[in-house]
Amino acid sequence: MRNWLCLLVLATSACSSFPTREGYAQKAYYWQGKDANALLAEWGAPSKSMTMPNGNTLYTYSKSYTQQQPYFDNRRFEPGSRFTVTENGQSRVIETPGRWVYDGTTGGGLQHYSCTTNFVVNSKTQLVESVSFDGNDCVAVPRP
Repeated sequence: MRNWLCLLVLATSACSSFPTREGYAQKAYYWQGKDANALLAEWGAPSKSMTMPNGNTLYTYSKSYTQQQPYFDNRRFEPGSRFTVTENGQSRVIETPGRWVYDGTTGGGLQHYSCTTNFVVNSKTQLVESVSFDGNDCVAVPRP
């Protein structure tokens, strides 16, 4: 029983170590209300920045890359047959071996990944006012 409990605890903690969109939301929204200098120290130089018409600053962090997806051969195993043959009053069982059947190839191609995160910093207080992000690669490990 104790071994099962240890295994359950390990499995539960392992599941929380996979990057998710919710984990990225935790990472990005953590900075809302925080000092812009601390943000820049942690995230580094932004990909771009601009002064907005209201005087606030928009910091944009972008990342993107393209990855070749692997090809997979689709094979399936067809089991052999077993049947009985009767010749001259004698019965015997015949078995045919199974075989692997090739059903073509899937996968391949290129997959593009990107994530753009925006932080709006108040010009007077130097605090992060709002956060937004978009893209299929905005993932991070959730915090406990």
